[in-house]
Amino acid sequence: MPLIAAFAAAVALLSLVAFLGGVFWMFDLVAAFRPQLALVLLVLSSILMLSRWHRTALVIGLVMVVNVVTIIPLFVPGPRAATRDLRILSFNVLANNEDYEEVIEFIQTSGADLVVLHEASEPWEEALGEADLGYTIWLNRNPEDIFSSVVLAPPDAVVESFGFRLDDPRSVAIRLPSGVSVLAIHPLSPQRRQRAELRDRQLAIAGDWVKEQAGPVIVTGDFNASPFSYPYRRLRATTGLNDSIRGFGLELTYPARLPSFFQVSIDHLLFSEGLAVVDRRLGPALGSDHFPLIVDLAVSS
Repeated sequence: MPLIAAFAAAVALLSLVAFLGGVFWMFDLVAAFRPQLALVLLVLSSILMLSRWHRTALVIGLVMVVNVVTIIPLFVPGPRAATRDLRILSFNVLANNEDYEEVIEFIQTSGADLVVLHEASEPWEEALGEADLGYTIWLNRNPEDIFSSVVLAPPDAVVESFGFRLDDPRSVAIRLPSGVSVLAIHPLSPQRRQRAELRDRQLAIAGDWVKEQAGPVIVTGDFNASPFSYPYRRLRATTGLNDSIRGFGLELTYPARLPSFFQVSIDHLLFSEGLAVVDRRLGPALGSDHFPLIVDLAVSS
């Protein structure tokens, strides 16, 4: 039992330092697994309680509650509407994924008004160009880039790319005919300190863009940050954007090939006042390491 108590203390401490993601980038990586940490703490505190290590179990249980408190808002429904005005599909297709036909068929049957495909390489651009999808396709990849985010939108949409190199904003702005402004983003994955710092800056740039817009605003894409991540929470706090995940639970989106216990939520859609969620769901993996995200929204008159 002393070994279990020591392990429980280590997990509890790890979950607490994960709140310090703004101090050290690796702490922020741990924050993505807050639901898993809470579950492990629940099991360990129960074992300790049954073994009559009551004081230790109580401390571990309290830390578990701290973690659960941060998770509960995901299950509390936000403002909802009944009628859909806009459907957005955001999907990291994975650059070396060759399931072109399956993805194209999914897009055709999705009924999406706007589609953004992240990590779209040259073969993906060619496959999309050959398909009859009924959208105008905007390619945002520079010749020297491996991939970028491809936009499939109505022909009268206005699209502006901000670049997809490592130190670019890695985003593209879409002004829809309805007057809704959408920023599709794909910040860097925080695999090491420099990339984590660039990701944080790219998310901050997205926040600056939101503040400059008039009318309803949406930010969507592969954020490479979980709802528990420090830069993600800062983005929401500084912009006042609502999270479409509210009321839908954890919505685990990556990595699609692993069991759900090892998955995290890093694909998101945030929205401003003037919009409300009608529905939100994930599609199949379709050869990618991400699940597609589809969100239905209503636009206030």
